[in-house]
Amino acid sequence: MKVILSFFLISSIVLMSSCGGKITKKAVKKGEVFKASIEDFEKNRMKFSKQVTESINDANEALQEEDPNTEKISKDFEKEWNDIQRRYNKMKKDFDDIGKTSNEYFEHLNELANGINREELRKTELGKNQELLVKWEQKYSVATVDIAKVDKVLLEGNDFHRVLLLSSVRDKIQENVNDLERISTQAKDLLDDLKSFTDAGRELVQNEG
Repeated sequence: MKVILSFFLISSIVLMSSCGGKITKKAVKKGEVFKASIEDFEKNRMKFSKQVTESINDANEALQEEDPNTEKISKDFEKEWNDIQRRYNKMKKDFDDIGKTSNEYFEHLNELANGINREELRKTELGKNQELLVKWEQKYSVATVDIAKVDKVLLEGNDFHRVLLLSSVRDKIQENVNDLERISTQAKDLLDDLKSFTDAGRELVQNEG
């Protein structure tokens, strides 16, 4: 009987250790996946930001040359702007991935908290999860608006390209320069706002992951 009891106790400990290891691995994996989605978004946001800045600066410099070749400037800008839109689509996909992985991340946090036996402690931990979720959703909502605004900036860039073509037969180069500088300022401000979103995501994973 003692041998059977001892075997049962050892088996129980091994089983609990095994389960504990699985729970830890699952929790770590959820955090790592969420963090990776944030890092991918930030990486592409930086590439997007750099390309927007360089393309606008190049067009601006070309426009301010003496007797600028608007046809060539227009062709170069169109090529760059099409690349920018493709990179934006990648950044947008990464943003959508963050939404998906953040949902899975918080679902797992609640799953872990619901596994706590003590009711008072379980409620406390679920409350912490909810508080964190509210903060994250606020950041995500703001970033969603900013992403939509970036889309608007891209549309304005397309308009600028057409205006540039039209200006090749009309002497309105300074107007082009002013429009381009306005688009540049809008893009930079929005991309700075999106950086604060990814910073918040990293902090969330580091503190609660």
